Amino acid sequence: MRGTRLFGVILTLTLVGPASAQVPAPPPAVPSAPASPLSPLDNYAAAASTTIIAEQACPGVQVRAGQLTTLRLAARVNPGQEAVLEEKLRTRASQVRQQLAADGREAWCAEALAAFGPQGTIAKGVLATGAPIR
Repeated sequence: MRGTRLFGVILTLTLVGPASAQVPAPPPAVPSAPASPLSPLDNYAAAASTTIIAEQACPGVQVRAGQLTTLRLAARVNPGQEAVLEEKLRTRASQVRQQLAADGREAWCAEALAAFGPQGTIAKGVLATGAPIR
């Protein structure tokens, strides 16, 4: 069942836009509003969107599906949240693609790897380079 949900997430992100995607940019801050922490679903949507788009846009980069699944489990996504998550994924993927276009592929890919690669500052090892992933 987890594989089916992960496939659905990947399919949703693939259908949302072209493979020339972008890195996730935080939503613009509203100056008069107090800062609020992102929900676990928001965090997962940002990570999933960024890493899946990085695999599409960055040469030699692959998503380690097991690591992405671990992030999903940590977000505690339950079946009742699927529709909300799909909408968050669509929205976040659009933001990521805009950021990719604004930053340029080389800079965006470097940021995505810094955040989610082997030494990731956000989540280590979700993205890998080089050897095929098993």
